[in-house]
Amino acid sequence: MAFFLRKVSKNKGVCLQMYESFWDKDKKQPRTRYVESFGYVNDLVSDDIPDPVSYYKEYVKKKNDECKALVAEKTRPRAFSSSVDFYVGHFLIKTLLDELGVKDTIDILSSQMRFQFSIYDMICQLIYSRIINPCSKSKTVSSVFPHLYKGVSMSEDQVYDGCKFIGSSYKKYIELFNHCYEKYFNRDYGKVFFDCTNYYFEIDLPCEDKQKGPSKENRHSPIISQALLLDADLVPLAMQMFPGNESEKPHIRSVIDEMKQRHKVNGKTIQIADKGLNCAKNIYAAVKEANDGYIFSKSIHGRNLSDKEKLWVLLENSNNVFTNYTDEKGNILFRLKSCVDTFSYKFKDIDQNTGEEYEVSFTVKEKRIVSYNPSLAKKQKTEIMKMVEKASNYTTYKKLTKDELGESAKYIKVTNKDNNGKKIKPIFEINTDKINEDLKFAGYNLIVTSEIDMDPLQIYNTYHELWKIEESFRITKSFLDARPVYLQIKETIYGHFLICYLSLFLLRVLEIKIFKNQINTYDLINFIRDFRIVDKGDGSYINISNNQSVNEKVKKLVGLTNIDALYLSEKEVDNLFKNCSLINL
Repeated sequence: MAFFLRKVSKNKGVCLQMYESFWDKDKKQPRTRYVESFGYVNDLVSDDIPDPVSYYKEYVKKKNDECKALVAEKTRPRAFSSSVDFYVGHFLIKTLLDELGVKDTIDILSSQMRFQFSIYDMICQLIYSRIINPCSKSKTVSSVFPHLYKGVSMSEDQVYDGCKFIGSSYKKYIELFNHCYEKYFNRDYGKVFFDCTNYYFEIDLPCEDKQKGPSKENRHSPIISQALLLDADLVPLAMQMFPGNESEKPHIRSVIDEMKQRHKVNGKTIQIADKGLNCAKNIYAAVKEANDGYIFSKSIHGRNLSDKEKLWVLLENSNNVFTNYTDEKGNILFRLKSCVDTFSYKFKDIDQNTGEEYEVSFTVKEKRIVSYNPSLAKKQKTEIMKMVEKASNYTTYKKLTKDELGESAKYIKVTNKDNNGKKIKPIFEINTDKINEDLKFAGYNLIVTSEIDMDPLQIYNTYHELWKIEESFRITKSFLDARPVYLQIKETIYGHFLICYLSLFLLRVLEIKIFKNQINTYDLINFIRDFRIVDKGDGSYINISNNQSVNEKVKKLVGLTNIDALYLSEKEVDNLFKNCSLINL
């Protein structure tokens, strides 16, 4: 929207008018509309206005400047003013941050930049805001910071500058939080859980780390990838960002190697990951190079298993007995069988000195565990038949595009040559062999591990703890709104994901270490978002929280008797932030 001066020639002379240009949403095109008429040039000439055209050009310019200032005031606030209602549930996060004692080191890290604001305060308030009301940095400054109880005034530009600064060395901040965490809690490096995900950007063209690759949300926008590592207690241990077009397989090696070096871990670590990270090179790196162990799942479908191995998966006789695990009513929950054998692997590598490719072959003694889950089988068979139906519609009506067809494409067989090898018009048919094979293996899963002395049930249960890392991604994406990402600068983007990671880390520490899994992360987030107060103006507040069931849990665990009281004095609210103790509960 912009104003401009329009000169219209009429019988009486030149008439000066102010018009406005704007975008018509309905017609989807730029248009103009009349705003004001100043009159004819000859009539406007006076001692005060010797040149009406120049005078009203300046007038229109001032109007444009006023509009720009008004828009900037609304959309890009520089600081916030006082509010009546405040969030106070984040006293749990603030208390944990205070007790971890990360402030002094963060102050030292940021002292080199001579910022006119505290990086520590910015990190804290962004973490609170990410948990309370995740939104853009601009909206966070204008709509969330003002409602934090006794928050620190901070501008949008300061937040962007601060995110860029912490993002440029995000691994240092993760190391700092780990170091402070380990003063109070023991880290168990005997098992580590690893997985990767990615986040999409609302941009058209790839740039820097924002590259097009396989998206977890099946989008075609540029993405950036994130590797996450959990310790044996399922507390976040490390995070690594990498371009969206890179394979995730090498990053399990780099993250774990870096973790062991930074934390001086010399003992054996069992790496646990899903089939996406299972490759010969990762197995070689774990067992042959690092003297570690692994528990990986392995795909049963396609070329990943030989016909002999596929036969063993389904085989049940006196030498291949499944053990049934049932619920209290005797219903089968899952079935397990295992074997130990020596398996051959090979992969291609690059010589770092010559740049030439060479092949590495090796053998490893593995235990393999087959699991069968009736509920999973039912679910997978339903999904298969849905994909078959979509594939049938494609072969019959051709109404779907290849993108819409998606994974269903594997059930379509394309014939483009006749029996003599001559090219013909493609014939699309349903691949019944593939459908029957997938239905046959529905509900089955294969786990491979170097830990041959470990009990099959223990291996099964350990592998299925991977759900916690999947839940961590779900919390980060759905509850902390880590995506879509609207930032552009690489370091600022990394700063954004660092805040998301630290938010998740602190929530998990509360859940697992402080509250001993008696209250889950979802309830913690609900409590922090729900616990609000309204200033009465007389030094007291009204507690407007509604989630009584979660309040009772927190009240019981923390030992605070007044968090569900209707009236709270300023001293009582201050005591939530100053006198609450968590680590020594």
